[in-house]
Amino acid sequence: MKNVLRAVLLALMLLCMLVLVPSGAIIAQAEIIDIPLDVKPADLIEPLAEGYLSDWEYEDPSISVRIEKGRIYETNYMVAYVKIANASQLRTAMAGRYSDDGKEFGRTLAQRNKAVLAINGDYFIGHNNVGFVARQGKVLRTKCDNTEEKSGLRFDVLIIDDKGDLHILPQATNADIAAFPGAIINGFTFGPGLVIDGERQTGFVNMNNAADKAAMRMCIAQTGELEYLCICSEGPEDKGSVGMNLEQFTDLVASFEGVQNAYNLDGGISSTMAFKQNGKYVRVNSPNNPKSRQLKDILFFSSAYLP
Repeated sequence: MKNVLRAVLLALMLLCMLVLVPSGAIIAQAEIIDIPLDVKPADLIEPLAEGYLSDWEYEDPSISVRIEKGRIYETNYMVAYVKIANASQLRTAMAGRYSDDGKEFGRTLAQRNKAVLAINGDYFIGHNNVGFVARQGKVLRTKCDNTEEKSGLRFDVLIIDDKGDLHILPQATNADIAAFPGAIINGFTFGPGLVIDGERQTGFVNMNNAADKAAMRMCIAQTGELEYLCICSEGPEDKGSVGMNLEQFTDLVASFEGVQNAYNLDGGISSTMAFKQNGKYVRVNSPNNPKSRQLKDILFFSSAYLP
């Protein structure tokens, strides 16, 4: 009987505690949020100072980033392993409006948008009004059927949908874009696709990407649900590296386990991987190289954790 009474009293005490806890206390608990598409940079979430585990690693309950270095083809490279909690954390930002020529260094854009990690985009203003461009749910250009190449080839297009998945449309047409079955959040025109649906691509031709030249390179790849790689290589501008052509760079990208889709982004001295070190955003892939180019846009990963 005593055990029964004790159990009843304990249940009543727990019930009273639940009733007495103010609702505001529940709301104030830590949470991972979905970030609105059109949120202003100032309203994005600042990465936690304690989230930086080293100059090459960040982690909070919503995102983890780990940057590693390697060397292949007489060239240094970096790879960032990224995992996020929801698709809203994979974002893009422009230096100015779509229609103007505003440009900023990648580290500046990363700081403005409170990025955990940022890489350069496709420099869409350099394609002479060709291809497909979408940023944060807004379609800005659908002119895939135009071409600026004597070969008549079209660009491969990268689409990032509302689930955070990467889709590569080879030599995309306007009809291909219209037929895409998902919700388009971001779209890029540069390429080519290096790995498409798990298959390594080959036979690259020059599509404003210096396919046959040794150069700095940048790509984004998906390895699983909300899991990505950002891979960049040094170029002849960097001491101790000769750079890679697209075939060599594809060898590197395809060597990582689980790559489902990988897309080549703007390269050369535009190649930028921005990460915070010692409290300051730096271009970690080429910090000692005085040659760098201001960017029109970045692709970045944001924290979604509200402590």
